[in-house]
Amino acid sequence: MKIYRIIIVICMFQNIVHAQSNSINGTYAWDLSRYLTITNDSFKLYTYFPENGIYGLNHRDIILAEGKVEYESKSFIKLTSKNYERDANKNMTVIESIDSCLDDSIKFNFNFPFTGKYTIRVYFDNKPKYEVKNEKEVKFKANRDSIVTFSFTVLDQTPVKFLYHNYLKNAEFKSLYYTVKNGNSNSFDISIPDLTNSYFNRFLINGEYIKISKEKDVLFWHDEQYWKLGGFR
Repeated sequence: MKIYRIIIVICMFQNIVHAQSNSINGTYAWDLSRYLTITNDSFKLYTYFPENGIYGLNHRDIILAEGKVEYESKSFIKLTSKNYERDANKNMTVIESIDSCLDDSIKFNFNFPFTGKYTIRVYFDNKPKYEVKNEKEVKFKANRDSIVTFSFTVLDQTPVKFLYHNYLKNAEFKSLYYTVKNGNSNSFDISIPDLTNSYFNRFLINGEYIKISKEKDVLFWHDEQYWKLGGFR
């Protein structure tokens, strides 16, 4: 048993040394439009302030993507974006209440910062979905004790203005299923603070490989060259 433990420790140490030897910490820029900062096993892809409006980001937000870095070899790293939807679900809140004025109706009030065009679809207990466009209130006829669980989807319906920036991004937000705590509740206030313009316009990087030059001063990604900025981290 001790021998196996020693072997495991040696392998872990070798992996750490291998990762450190391949580390390419620094900032790499492309065409004065985007730059990629790598810090150990994480990355952030930025744009400059004049460009952030092109991508539909929030005011003063210049982060196009962020996530983890995996060192595949001396010549390649792999980038994977963080799970933006999971984080948005984690920070979402639902407040139940009883509205005597609703009678035989159920109401959902949504609150989120996104300012583009959107569609909200609500699903509950395997019943037909209810849909609204560009409205944050969903109201429909139903008994207050008829809902046990519900979920919803918010779809980005904003027309693309700059087609030459063709990249994969969040097209929707899917909530986790919510179980109603009070069987008499007929009004639900749902707050999603992370559902911003930036949420729908982050780059989704799903395990993309980047080639590293021998001197580690150039990264080759999407047929583009990102050059390392000396002394800038």
